[in-house]
Amino acid sequence: MYRSTSAVLAGLLLAVSAAPAFAAPEPRETPRIIGGENAKPGDYPFMVSIQRLAEGDSDHARHWCGATLISPSWVLTAAHCVEGEYTDGLAILGGSTLLSTDAAPRASNVKAIHVHPAFNSGNSLEHDVALIQLDAPLADAQPVTLRLRPDASYLKPGRDFTVIGWGDTDIGDDRVYPAQLQTVQVPFVPFAECQQAYAGELQRGKVICAGREGMDSCQGDSGGPLLLNLRDGWTQFGVVSWGEGCALAGYPGVYARIAEKHAVDFIESVWQKD
Repeated sequence: MYRSTSAVLAGLLLAVSAAPAFAAPEPRETPRIIGGENAKPGDYPFMVSIQRLAEGDSDHARHWCGATLISPSWVLTAAHCVEGEYTDGLAILGGSTLLSTDAAPRASNVKAIHVHPAFNSGNSLEHDVALIQLDAPLADAQPVTLRLRPDASYLKPGRDFTVIGWGDTDIGDDRVYPAQLQTVQVPFVPFAECQQAYAGELQRGKVICAGREGMDSCQGDSGGPLLLNLRDGWTQFGVVSWGEGCALAGYPGVYARIAEKHAVDFIESVWQKD
């Protein structure tokens, strides 16, 4: 199951608003931050919330997916978060780690949505990346750095990545969606181990796996970043995509790999780098 928040209402994703619940276990669930902690204001200035405007009257209720600001007018997210959505139904909220619970209207600021043309919305979820163009640059933008070059030297056992999001934080059957951005460290999982966990469904080179029992992303975190804090600052290596349950033993989170050739080609052909 995708790690977004839109399945209940869209038929594929799980909605964050109004505490959704599963009627029965599904083979895959959407990511949330499990086992993390509150992010400090200013720690991740590139993190934004995709707001689905019809889903509530507050920023907290409208949160749909995570995303990252990659330049003042462009946002990177998961394809499954925006496939089939319309520009006037979404807004991008940046500049805050706290999603307000106060009722307040919000207007769309989305100009265009670009889904990877080879995105597979079936079981494999290949090419789960998308770009959103805003109708005006976000004020005081501080974009993340994208790893669009070979990344294999960073994908080694012992490497801990950072994942952030406003997704579900409860490891049990309840759904708890925090207003405060969460952050968690998740260990890299080698492809062979991840492939075994997911019965051969993964395509080598297209994904990064990370996480362990009790520490993972989950519902509401889809589209958010898999990060390393390198010499040049925060660098994004992956996009929260899907996983079996949340923080289950033996089932790491699956992230769309940004440095994969087709992802790079898509990003570089669409992104105008304002």
